Amino acid sequence: MKFLVVDDDPVVLELVPMVLRQEGYTDISVASSGKAALDILSQPTGQFDALLLDIEMPEMNGIELCRKIRQMPAYRRTPIIMLTARTDTSSIEDAFSAGANDYLTKPFSIASIGARTQIAKRMMGETCKVFTHQSLLDTLPASFDMYDFDFKEPVVIIDLCQHTDPFSLGNYLSQLTQQRVAETSVFALSIDNFDLLHDELSGRELLLLLAEVSNAISTATTDKRLLNAYFGSGTFMCVTNDDPHDGWADVETRITNILSPFSPIRETALLDTLSITMGRPLRPYLSKAQRVRRTFDRAISQMDRRILSKKVAN
Repeated sequence: MKFLVVDDDPVVLELVPMVLRQEGYTDISVASSGKAALDILSQPTGQFDALLLDIEMPEMNGIELCRKIRQMPAYRRTPIIMLTARTDTSSIEDAFSAGANDYLTKPFSIASIGARTQIAKRMMGETCKVFTHQSLLDTLPASFDMYDFDFKEPVVIIDLCQHTDPFSLGNYLSQLTQQRVAETSVFALSIDNFDLLHDELSGRELLLLLAEVSNAISTATTDKRLLNAYFGSGTFMCVTNDDPHDGWADVETRITNILSPFSPIRETALLDTLSITMGRPLRPYLSKAQRVRRTFDRAISQMDRRILSKKVAN
């Protein structure tokens, strides 16, 4: 694997490459600023397989750098791991929203860098398609069918606020402290009649619809540190520091109201009644070993119960 390490601390720029070499990696480049990193990445010298970015840097911080890197077509799926001394949740959530896949907190266990990067590389290559919102907006309507793939699989639109991919959302949830777990809620929601929408809309229209749903989730909740990810088949998973347990039905209504005037490119009767169904929020499991899988499975089950109850009521 070919690594680029970006940090304004010369100690880190010595230490991380040394550890990576001990783990058997020899192709390692370093940069001491965001600008220097962008200069390196723009050179036709072979693509990097993984990027390690410090969050706290002068002039251009790691979050801004991460966002700029994700706009480069060659690096939309490349694993990005943030190196940070910051423990405030907003910085970490901003990093995931900008396109990061994992993070290590300084002083970190640097012996795990190689393993964490290998996992991120494998998951980013296997689990989801990656797009940018701007590329969808810039595409001519005649090019609707340029996205020919199954929307029942995960998708990530990397330049949306508070949106990430399923693998990175799981990484974020798995690293929460027990105190943070007690302050965190997880819920799933589904786009109603998604199978019908999937059959009627073009690939580009569906991607624009997913972007609009993601934005509606962020707008309808009071927590600006919420992260959401599209898991496929019209389902989104959300992790939030807000506590919507008492008002979760109101959140569902607000999301539907935000979506009601939406038409992604053309008019269709299905979009006139666009709505979502949201599962009851729950606390994540405390056990780190089982937290992600069991929490997400339970959130899906809560959503399925709501879908069934609405069908029975109708």
